[in-house]
Amino acid sequence: MVHQTSVDNPSWAPPHPNGHGQSAAAGVRDGVGDLMYDVVSLAELQTQLLAVDARESVQRAQSPLIMFGIGAVLGLGSIPVLLLALGQAFVYFFQWHEALAYLISGLIGAAIAGVLMWLAYRGIGDVIGVFKRSQTELAENIRWIKYALTRGRRPPR
Repeated sequence: MVHQTSVDNPSWAPPHPNGHGQSAAAGVRDGVGDLMYDVVSLAELQTQLLAVDARESVQRAQSPLIMFGIGAVLGLGSIPVLLLALGQAFVYFFQWHEALAYLISGLIGAAIAGVLMWLAYRGIGDVIGVFKRSQTELAENIRWIKYALTRGRRPPR
């Protein structure tokens, strides 16, 4: 009995009845386990990339949001007073009727606010583009998962 392997030895494995090292069910289980590990790893990496993209978009959004805030404050706060003064100037210098003078000054204020909001909108559009990297990587990961699930029987699209 000295020449036999000890039962306490963890490297000892009983022989399989079919003579192979691993059963088909165990091979499927291991394959599915490996695939699930890869899918979870990809999901983790995708989440990390999304966090990086979110941080970058917040950094890029600061300037447009500040411009938007300034535009909103000017449009809602000080601009009406200035527009009333402009309307009074039209009445005083051009002898316009007050209603017409205030209408023209209001349209000028709306145009200024519109330009500021349009500039802010353009800046916000650039911020959203940061997530293109995450979107591309997610599409690539999904394509790989589909390919791995079919074990290469179908080419990736």
